[in-house]
Amino acid sequence: MRIVIVEDEILAAEDLAQTLQQVLPQSEIIKHVQSVHEGLVFFGSDPKIDLIFSDIQLGDGLSFQIFKDVNVTAPIVFCTAYDNYLLEAFKTNGIDYILKPISNSAVAQTIQKYFGLQRQLSQVISNAGMGEEGVYSTLLGQMQTNNNAVIVYHHDRIIPLSSEEIALCYIEYENVFIKTFDAKEYAVNKSLDDLEKLLGIGFFRANRQNLVNRKALRHASYTLSRKLSLEFCMTHEAKVYVSREKASVFLRWLEAKDIM
Repeated sequence: MRIVIVEDEILAAEDLAQTLQQVLPQSEIIKHVQSVHEGLVFFGSDPKIDLIFSDIQLGDGLSFQIFKDVNVTAPIVFCTAYDNYLLEAFKTNGIDYILKPISNSAVAQTIQKYFGLQRQLSQVISNAGMGEEGVYSTLLGQMQTNNNAVIVYHHDRIIPLSSEEIALCYIEYENVFIKTFDAKEYAVNKSLDDLEKLLGIGFFRANRQNLVNRKALRHASYTLSRKLSLEFCMTHEAKVYVSREKASVFLRWLEAKDIM
């Protein structure tokens, strides 16, 4: 696996290279780029690269300039001490965003994500009618153009969750949480009202505490009080109810054809 590190601090680059060797011994660091100028020259030569780990703030500018001016098709993992470049990072070929100091576990998760994308690519490439780069660009484009992404924080990682990954948003002890379809839970710095506006018609505000994705519903059943009790396709301990007053609206929402 051919990897390029874009980092203006030599010690930071050496630490990252050592971490990559520990996490992925078969990896090969083929180049250490230290500036925007050097990056423009190197990437302009169209080298064969599998993955890029890039700092953002370099001595002569931001690394984004490299990827705007040169057609770089390899996926990029941005590594920085700041979280204010997140949205800009995912306008490029960014597949992950790691906050410094970089841990082995963060790099391991990123590598796992990269191989997950590679598996998706191999599944569709034979039917896509395009080369590997075209399929990969399509997959990245789907990630980047999803306007319904919610940013969550988990340890030293900043994670953009697409609406299709989110099964349920709920309030617990005055905090707002997101649960994904694989039952992972994340705290989020948004109100449930904000999430309702952001996520759109595929989500229903069951009550003040819960916002549910229709794709997460297994079934609904009436209680004795004529409320609707919701059952989900993933594990969720707390009961979620739709009030009797909202039940008819909820059922019409379930029947709507333009949601899925």
